[in-house]
Amino acid sequence: MIESNNENQVLVVDDSRVIRRAAVKILQKEFDVIEAEDGEEAWDELQQNKSISVVFSDLGMPNMDGFELLEKIRNARDPVLAKVPVIIITGAEESDGTKEEVLSLGATDFISKPFDSISLKSRAAAYINYRNEVQSLEKAAALDKLTGLLTEASFTQQGEQALAYAKRHCTEMSVVRFDIDHFAEVFVKHGKDIAEQILAKVASLINEGKRTEDVAARLGVSRFSLLLPSSDPEGAELVVSRICQRVSRLKLKMGKDVFNIQFSTGITSPSLDDSDLVFSDLISQAESALRKAVNEGGGKIVRYQTAEEKAQVAPVAAQQDANIEVNLEDLLSELTSGGDQLTNVQLASAMRKIIPLISHADKHLKLGLSKVVQHLNKRL
Repeated sequence: MIESNNENQVLVVDDSRVIRRAAVKILQKEFDVIEAEDGEEAWDELQQNKSISVVFSDLGMPNMDGFELLEKIRNARDPVLAKVPVIIITGAEESDGTKEEVLSLGATDFISKPFDSISLKSRAAAYINYRNEVQSLEKAAALDKLTGLLTEASFTQQGEQALAYAKRHCTEMSVVRFDIDHFAEVFVKHGKDIAEQILAKVASLINEGKRTEDVAARLGVSRFSLLLPSSDPEGAELVVSRICQRVSRLKLKMGKDVFNIQFSTGITSPSLDDSDLVFSDLISQAESALRKAVNEGGGKIVRYQTAEEKAQVAPVAAQQDANIEVNLEDLLSELTSGGDQLTNVQLASAMRKIIPLISHADKHLKLGLSKVVQHLNKRL
C-alpha cells in the first residue's frame, strides 16, 4: 500500500453524505481523502488541486452528474488532469448499457455500492501506483539523456500550451534558438566523448542562466532552445546575453589547440494579435533569426523582425532624430478629406502626442489599454 501523503490524494464524489463518509472512513488511514457532493464541486477541486491522483465518482448527482464530470476530465486541456483515473461508483439500478456508456466516455473502472474496505483500498492503491509509474516513465522519456533538458517533442508540447496561455491572458512570450558555432569541427577533430562533454556543460550553463519559469530543450546535436513565458524582447535578450556570456568563457584545450565555445542565437518575441499563429511559426521565426546570426559570422544575438517591423525601423529612427512637430487638427483634416499622403514620420509624431491622452483615458475609463500604451512607448 502507498503511504499517506498530500501528493497522492483521493477525491470521492457523491451526493450522499453517508456514502462519502463511509469511503473516507475506509481510506483515511492510508490516503488523504477529499470530498465533493456533486460534479461541479469536484471539477472546481480538480482544476485547483494538482495532487489528486484518483477519483471515485457516483453517476446520479445534481448540478453536474458523473457522466458530465467524466467527460470534462477526459477533455481537459491539462494533459495530466485528462489522464486521472476515474472509478465509477455504481448501484444496483445501473444497467450494463449504462456501464458501456461510461466506459465509452473514458471510465477507468467500476466499484459497486455498498463497497467493502478491501476493494476500495486496493483500487485506490493500484491506480495511484499505476499513475505514478506512468508519470515517471513519461518524465524520463521527455528528457534528453545526455543533457537532462527536454526533448524536442516535449518542448513543442509545452510551447503550444504556453502560446495558448499567452493568447488567452494577453501576456508576452519569447522563443530562443541557440547553436554552438563550428561544433561539427570539434566533433570531427576531437571525437564523440569530448563533444558530449561540451554539450553537457553547455546545457548546465543554459539551466543556470535561465529563469525558474523558463523551459530549456535540446533539439538536435548542438541545437538548443528556450521558451520564455511572460518575456518581452528586452527581457529575452537579457536572459540570452547572460547565457551567451557564460558559454563564451568555455575554452577547450587540446594540446596546442584552444577552441572557444560560443553561441549564435535567434530570438522571436512575436505580437500575439494573430489568432492563427501557432508554435511552429515561432520556432521558424527563431530559426530565421539564428540563420542570420550565423551568416553574420557567428557569436551574434539576432532578434526576428517581421517585414512590417523592418519597414518601420528606418522611419521611426529618422523621426526621432528630426523631432518633427505635427498639428493633430491638420492631420485629422487631411484624413477626413480622404487624403492618404501622411508619412510614417508624421504618424509616429502624432502617436507620441496622443499617448498621454490614451493613458489618461485608460486610467479613468478602465479601457484595459495599459499593455497597448506600454507597447506604443517602446515602439515610438
